[in-house]
Amino acid sequence: MPINRNQHQTRSLYLTVERGGVSTFFPILSQGFIVKTKVGCTLRDLICNRLGLSADYMEQRLQTIFLDGKAVDDTETTVIRQGSTLALSAAMPGLAGATLRRGSAYAAMRDQITYKKHTDDECVEDGTIHLKLFNLVAEDIGELFLTRGIWISGDHLRKFFLRAPEQCPAGCRSVEVDGVQMKAENLGSIDWKQAQVFLKLKVI
Repeated sequence: MPINRNQHQTRSLYLTVERGGVSTFFPILSQGFIVKTKVGCTLRDLICNRLGLSADYMEQRLQTIFLDGKAVDDTETTVIRQGSTLALSAAMPGLAGATLRRGSAYAAMRDQITYKKHTDDECVEDGTIHLKLFNLVAEDIGELFLTRGIWISGDHLRKFFLRAPEQCPAGCRSVEVDGVQMKAENLGSIDWKQAQVFLKLKVI
């Protein structure tokens, strides 16, 4: 029997999975998830000090960054705001990839979709952002976020389990929903869509 909750409900899902099954969850990371963090800080501060990634990783791997649909070139002046959507990607192939890359010589070709610094004052405070991880970035740091725990739309989670009803249970060794142990094969029967779900993996 599907479980129904109202749209203001927060729920929890704790999974113990085999290491080989972690990549099964990477599509969730590209769809986007919520991170509770400081906002009003620069993008560099967010990535290196709030999300815990190294400056070397940011410079060498995060070659394509989008903030609210705009390509970012300068992480020092770009400011994160409440509710912003941040997409992180490694270098993408072809001319399109070269054009979107941070500091690209082709940046003038994408002027209309390049992030422009706002002039209002920065005010660092607690908030949330939507984070999306793509391609090699998801492979590199996806497990880090999943084992810390992420907030995800219940609708996205429901669609994920409907798309991969066999893959996910096969990699799960234990499942806990809202503090109650249950069988992995029953995950697809839960109606998550009216909730925000805290998803956390333990990898063995």
